[in-house]
Amino acid sequence: MKPIRDASQVGIRLHDSNADVIEGALRDRFAAMQVTRTPLAPSYDLRILVTFRPPEDEDIASYDWIHSTGAGVDAICRRLGTTQHPPIVTRTIGTMPKQIGEYCLAYILEDAQRLAQRRSQQARKLWDRTASAPTYCFDKQVAILGTGEIGQGIASTLSSVGIRTIGFSRSGNRATGFDAVHTLDDLNALRHVDAVVSALPATAATDQLLNETVFSQLKHALLINVGRGSTLNEDALLRALDSGCVRRAVLDVFRQEPLPPEHRFWTHDRVTVTPHVSGLTQPTDAASTLCTLLDEVLRVHQLPDSMVTVSLGY
Repeated sequence: MKPIRDASQVGIRLHDSNADVIEGALRDRFAAMQVTRTPLAPSYDLRILVTFRPPEDEDIASYDWIHSTGAGVDAICRRLGTTQHPPIVTRTIGTMPKQIGEYCLAYILEDAQRLAQRRSQQARKLWDRTASAPTYCFDKQVAILGTGEIGQGIASTLSSVGIRTIGFSRSGNRATGFDAVHTLDDLNALRHVDAVVSALPATAATDQLLNETVFSQLKHALLINVGRGSTLNEDALLRALDSGCVRRAVLDVFRQEPLPPEHRFWTHDRVTVTPHVSGLTQPTDAASTLCTLLDEVLRVHQLPDSMVTVSLGY
């Protein structure tokens, strides 16, 4: 690929529900770039696809660079498959780590302060200080599966109220914001945690990783899944709830979305279902991230480093 020196030789295809916002930002900053919603001609020095769920009408591996408008890249990685020389892949993080951190903290606090119990007691006009007495975050340890930017954001938010955070990742390497980090196969480290937060991506390696083996290590723990639904073995979770290994589950992501009305999670008294809202990509974040990357490309005349290892799926 030629060095990128002329903005007029940069072609960008937008295939996204927030294309209007992103296109407006691109035209304001880079008037010479060619922006389209349809398949891009092969004649540009730099061909960029901006998408979350890739278009089906062309081979996305033919692009030089794919920018995901969200934090997740599983749909892009699946489409690229085993491409020998995949495009550069970047993604939009924006405020997602803070958003998901707040979501997790909200449910950990609700659990610790026994808010559901207190609401129930009020409805029954029942004064019971013992049953509604809280536990405290500064006494808790939380395991966070996934130590990337999202996991680090969760760890930072939880640490702010005194929670000790233990990360789990494929490598087990130290990561910002965690008190300790283990490899994903070091299950013994789960035995003393009060809660498990999963922020794992959807990959072949993480498929149904939250299973009987993992749950059997827990002792009456809270489970929160904000990663991907494919990482959870749903039947194993139901058994773990019945056995008491998991005392309660807060689930924001599911293997099938929307969650079917007949699914048992909807009516289980110790499962909270939310409709994939723990982190919502802001259109302005997607536009700002892409524009910042393009500014750097035009300054140094070369593509950014890939943020994603396509073969790993994240």
